[in-house]
Amino acid sequence: MMSAAVISCGGPGLVAPMAHAPETPGDQARCKLAANQENPLVTEWPATEKANLEARLRQGSVIVSYTGCTLRMLPRCRVRGDYVWRRTTTATDVIEIRNADELYAKMPLGAVSLEGELSRSGRLAVQTTAAGQLQLSNFEPSSVPKASECEGATHVVSALSVGAFKLRSGGAAHAGGRATVAAIGSAHGASDSEETIVREAGAANRCELSTEAAPHAECASPLQMFLQPLPANITDRGPTGTVKVKFLPVRPDQEWEVMVGDKPLCKTPCERWVDPAIPYTLKYDPGFFQRNQYLDVPDLTLHQQYERMQVRAEPRDMSKWVTGVVVTSFAGMAVVTGTALTAIGCSKGTGLCTAGLITLPIGLLALVPGIWMIVDSKGSVRITPMAPAAQGATDPLVLTR
Repeated sequence: MMSAAVISCGGPGLVAPMAHAPETPGDQARCKLAANQENPLVTEWPATEKANLEARLRQGSVIVSYTGCTLRMLPRCRVRGDYVWRRTTTATDVIEIRNADELYAKMPLGAVSLEGELSRSGRLAVQTTAAGQLQLSNFEPSSVPKASECEGATHVVSALSVGAFKLRSGGAAHAGGRATVAAIGSAHGASDSEETIVREAGAANRCELSTEAAPHAECASPLQMFLQPLPANITDRGPTGTVKVKFLPVRPDQEWEVMVGDKPLCKTPCERWVDPAIPYTLKYDPGFFQRNQYLDVPDLTLHQQYERMQVRAEPRDMSKWVTGVVVTSFAGMAVVTGTALTAIGCSKGTGLCTAGLITLPIGLLALVPGIWMIVDSKGSVRITPMAPAAQGATDPLVLTR
């Protein structure tokens, strides 16, 4: 029966910058493709970074932020879990890389630092000998706290293969595009240039000495990470104190902007994690000869407990506004005229009194719907939970006019 050695939690976390994201557009595209690979090799990491990883494994579940060419550990994000050693059949493999595309696909975390070496030598080859894995147990995704220490978390290290490796540069590709273990480092046969060792750790011939209890001390270097994505409700978390707002389009044919003061935040439709204490305004610029339209977003702090919400705005109804202005204008003139006729006619006992008593109430009656149409034509902003079923609410939170 197999036994297991558990690496338990405890001790302070260490911070290490793993790999740096590239800056050229071409490399960024490669990194996006590499982000789909959730089992990156870590053989190219410097010794200090590997030591930091091993230290973190002894402290519990390793939570990371992974974007393809950059992997950053979050040592202060403490989550329950242990890594258990599982011995496997000793196996040796060779990965050969001949161009930048293969480098980013097979070794994304070290692609930036190794691209120059690959360009110089024309070939990289990684020979790995694995003795087993450290496998994560007792991990619950829901236990990842919502705190600044865990901001940016995307994955948890679910397993780590350990053993020995050699990373070499130079040499030639072998028949059929494959390299054999024996050929790595040999100077005869198919090799047409000298191979040099870039990095190495452990001794492959010691891996057979690993036991069910632990790997051999000379066959315990990290080789390959296996990453498990965290649930969306964890990875899609904003900074502490913020809420996520989805600003919906006001009208499909109009370009509305979300403004913070006089600075644009984004153009609708857009989603942003925002500070609810800051006032936001929706702005539409119809052109040089027309006035800008503005709609104020209600105070988001009143609904901060929902965390995710959407803002839907309706602009001013211009037809109703014009009708209201016309009706109010005529009604106002009728009120003024009726008042004058009543005052003059009734004081002199002429027929103008009767005309005034008819005109005045008609004007007053028309004035009410005219004013209502003007007020009702004003734009409105409605705030609702982004996911009503998940939030347990279906009714609009607020409606302002």
